[in-house]
Amino acid sequence: MRSALLSLFRESPFVRLQQHAEKVRAGGQLFRTAIQCYLDSDCAEFEDLHLKVTVLESEADKIKQNLRAHLPKGVLLPVEKFQFLWYLREADKVIDAMQDALHWLSYRKTTVPAPLVDDLQLMVDKAVEIIDQIPLMVSGALQYFRSFSKKERLQVKTVIHNLRQKEFESDQIERKLKSDVFTLTQNDPATTFHLIRLIEYIGEISNRAENAGDMMRAMIAR
Repeated sequence: MRSALLSLFRESPFVRLQQHAEKVRAGGQLFRTAIQCYLDSDCAEFEDLHLKVTVLESEADKIKQNLRAHLPKGVLLPVEKFQFLWYLREADKVIDAMQDALHWLSYRKTTVPAPLVDDLQLMVDKAVEIIDQIPLMVSGALQYFRSFSKKERLQVKTVIHNLRQKEFESDQIERKLKSDVFTLTQNDPATTFHLIRLIEYIGEISNRAENAGDMMRAMIAR
């Protein structure tokens, strides 16, 4: 009975969720390039990359709004409606945080102290690794809700586990970076504030992705 529910729709809402996840993933790739550009004093493409992420955020937001406006009655969904919408909210916050970070950087050109550059890039790389798990998670969930196979469910759980592990690693990098920023920029309060807030925005990307993973875990729970 439960496995037949999605066949009642011409298109599963999880298909649109997959489209949203791909927008988030594409935003992650551009976000990393934009950060690298900002750190490179010879790169003149930051604002163009910033704009491209903003466009993707707008496209993802339209998918979110469309899903919210046209979601079928909760009784016909294979999951609780509030779970689906909460997952969507958190996944959308991932690309929101990317956009916020680039907005923040655009307000001021800050020279990042050389000892911080590698860890900052590492934190961004870790955030992108986490983002890349989102389409895998949603694709796996789509397959699971079509078959309700134990194998498919375990595959989704594995992706969520990987996402959580990467978020833990990101937290370790974030703590070290913040400590180093205070040490290396203590005579430049504006730089301290600008970099600390940037690190928090990058951390928010990973945190929101982990929240999305937690809600997906609740949706596939049996």
